[in-house]
Amino acid sequence: MIAMRFGIVRNPYKPLAEAFLAKMSACINSVGAAAVPFYPDNAIPEVDMVISVGGDGTMLATARQVKEIPILGINLGHLGFLTNIEFDCLNEKESFVKLRQTFLKITQGRYSIDKRCRIEPVIKRNNEEFACYTALNDVVVKGAIAKLIRLRVAIGGEAVGNFPADGIIISTATGSTGYSLSCGGPIIPPDTAVNIITPISSHLLTARPLVAGNDKEIKIVAEAYHKKVLVSVDGQVDRELAAGDEVIVRKAKFTTNLVRIQEEAFYPLLARKLNWSNC
Repeated sequence: MIAMRFGIVRNPYKPLAEAFLAKMSACINSVGAAAVPFYPDNAIPEVDMVISVGGDGTMLATARQVKEIPILGINLGHLGFLTNIEFDCLNEKESFVKLRQTFLKITQGRYSIDKRCRIEPVIKRNNEEFACYTALNDVVVKGAIAKLIRLRVAIGGEAVGNFPADGIIISTATGSTGYSLSCGGPIIPPDTAVNIITPISSHLLTARPLVAGNDKEIKIVAEAYHKKVLVSVDGQVDRELAAGDEVIVRKAKFTTNLVRIQEEAFYPLLARKLNWSNC
């Protein structure tokens, strides 16, 4: 029987101690599986599952790279909405015992896959596709400097309006707990087939977040007097727009597959992560 192969991804800007990775590899090896460490943006080795070690930022970078390979998130960061396993660095010994139990469950097939919709921002220039990306959380069109821009928005081919603002966020349901939330957007359960359009600090007092089915294309054309406008993908990839460029956001052709060991309902998870229960 071929051993299950786990790829271990870590944040290249916050390198973990080699001793930590050695212990994680030992946990994996002890359940009869193989560990294959690699960094984001390196070539993807042949693996059955990817372990993302860090926080949500590491998960976003991992998801962009590995596409539909299942990802298990181990949270060493803060909120960690995307991650499923919490690692307590202050109780390392106990945490590694729990990790070994997790890897054993996975090798025995005792886990589920949570399919998360992605969005695909396409930049059109002179009516031709100029660049294309995918995002799990959000796509943001914003000024490169702190000045007002004007955004023309259409949903499903229907004009919505013109919004003077610092920018606009197109968020998936998964990304509703991210940047969109901090700008007043609603929290949406991740299995809901919608996208959220959230203006950033709009000068139009009637501008409010909108929710649209994720089968609807969203078109944004940004106009700026200072000529510097960016598209930001998951807060990690930026692309400068030229005058007249269109940003078309549509449902991506593939999903991000998150591994779930600890099944926790969305609203209790939300209450725990946002500390609502202790208010």
